Amino acid sequence: MSADDCVIFDFETLSSDVNRGVVLSIGLLTYTSSRFSNDPYTYEELLENTKYMKFDVTEQVKKYGRKIQKSTLDWWNTQGIEAKKVLDPDPSIDQSIDKLYNFFVINVNMNNLKTVFTRGNTFDIPILEGILKETGNDVPYPFWMVRDTRSYLDGLLYGANTRNSYIPEGCKEKFVAHDARHDVVMDVMRMQTIIEAL
Repeated sequence: MSADDCVIFDFETLSSDVNRGVVLSIGLLTYTSSRFSNDPYTYEELLENTKYMKFDVTEQVKKYGRKIQKSTLDWWNTQGIEAKKVLDPDPSIDQSIDKLYNFFVINVNMNNLKTVFTRGNTFDIPILEGILKETGNDVPYPFWMVRDTRSYLDGLLYGANTRNSYIPEGCKEKFVAHDARHDVVMDVMRMQTIIEAL
């Protein structure tokens, strides 16, 4: 296991209902925060280190009674071809949501963990914690580790007239919006870019 002390994760979903909505995928990235200022990550390195799980949609609906929201499905139909690949069933990789706990604890060094990030803690955190509870598992991190990147970036950007969704220089052509892997990488690059500039 690496000495990474932070994890960031992101869900793509078929609903905005954090309690009963179908989840499509999760991107999960661990990293070492001290590297931001002394050994900066590249986009490619972060993307290569990102772990990914795609979920079985049919099982979620039939076994767990989770729901697909029409407005979210309509929204997905307006997205780019690369992002929309997550909608295609793939029995070779689609996993049960009951595998989520093991996916998390295998890929995160829980003994070294200091911070758990998501883009927004009113969305991804309740999704993760709800699925873990529904599948008979405990939340593997203490509540006080949880942070969200929107607030973090807003604090770092105070007075700069820059949105927390800005794209750092050199990243635009690499980024696939609404691909869970790219979404976590982009947020780490956003944090790193500002901290490097401070």
